[in-house]
Amino acid sequence: PFGNAKYNGGVLTCQHGPNECTANSYEQCAIDEYPAFKVHFPYFTCLESAFLKGTEDIAATSAKCASAAEMDATKLDACVKDAPRAAALQ
Repeated sequence: PFGNAKYNGGVLTCQHGPNECTANSYEQCAIDEYPAFKVHFPYFTCLESAFLKGTEDIAATSAKCASAAEMDATKLDACVKDAPRAAALQ
């Protein structure tokens, strides 16, 4: 949820491209759905570790990390796919 994302003419752009924007949305949705730090932080660190290793499949990585963190991946997917909600969390 951190980084250099900006809205330009109603379009969200991220410093490292569209995959970063998608990953940010998953992280922001995790924090919104699971506000307790001890719940969302393991998910967050799992995602960040996978990205540092070069993963490109954000949705699959999110599902694996959600499972490892005992979170409901379908809630995160629904949040990310809800454009108004995801935009409000940016």
